[in-house]
Amino acid sequence: MNTITILLGGNIGNTQQFILDAERLLVEQLGPIQLSSSIYKSEPWGFLSSQWFLNKTIVIQSELQALQVLGICQEIENSLGRKRGNTIGYESRPIDIDILFFNNDIINEPTLIIPHPKLHLRRFTLLPLHEIMHDFVHPVLKETIVEIINECEDNGVCRKQ
Repeated sequence: MNTITILLGGNIGNTQQFILDAERLLVEQLGPIQLSSSIYKSEPWGFLSSQWFLNKTIVIQSELQALQVLGICQEIENSLGRKRGNTIGYESRPIDIDILFFNNDIINEPTLIIPHPKLHLRRFTLLPLHEIMHDFVHPVLKETIVEIINECEDNGVCRKQ
């Protein structure tokens, strides 16, 4: 059985409903949720938008392998209206499903890097992670989520909804 840590988020439309729908579909296709954070509201990171994001972290148990999980996450994003544009960089979206951790594995594939390569730079990722797994040790950085938050230089606004 694999333990998969996932960040859900978005900033277009009824984001809270998109997050609930994504959770339901992930449970149906991957397996049960073991841990679930509160929803956090944060300003956009890496681009300008007037629409703030909602984010939530969940931990799911699944027998599927990492690339299978990625495929399912992308199918769910598409089914909930995610359109990937030709723009370079970040853009607003109804739903985003990121795999943050897959067990304690380190995966470096052309289509999938785990642990998520930017999670340590983003408060909107770290705060929901901290809520449910503050003592988890990042398999690459060899630091707990608490230690990573204390070193994070992101000063963006992020708070529980």
